[in-house]
Amino acid sequence: MAFGGARGLGPRWELPRGAVALFLLLLSAAATPEPPGAACSQNTNRTCEECLRNVSCLWCHTNKACLDYPVSRILPPSSLCKLSSARWGVCWGRSSPLRLAA
Repeated sequence: MAFGGARGLGPRWELPRGAVALFLLLLSAAATPEPPGAACSQNTNRTCEECLRNVSCLWCHTNKACLDYPVSRILPPSSLCKLSSARWGVCWGRSSPLRLAA
C-alpha cells in the first residue's frame, strides 16, 4: 500500500484526556476574574486562589490575609508579610524556609 492510502498514514494529533481536563479547568478559572476595583481585603480568611483572582492582590499565608500588592516595591516588605509566606500570581510554592539537616 502506498503512503497516504485510504486510511491516511499521516500523523494523528491527540491530547491526553488529562491535558484537556487541565486546560478546561484553567480556562474556567481565568474566565472568572475579580471585577476591576474589587478590594483585596474582601478575600481575607478565604483561600489563596480566591484572593489571587485579582491580579493586584497579595496572599499572606501565615494570617490568611488578602492584601493590596505594594506596587511601589519589587518585593513586599516584611512588615506587610514575611516573604516566605507571601504569594502573588500563583498560590503554589514553598510554604516554609528550606531547612538543611546537620
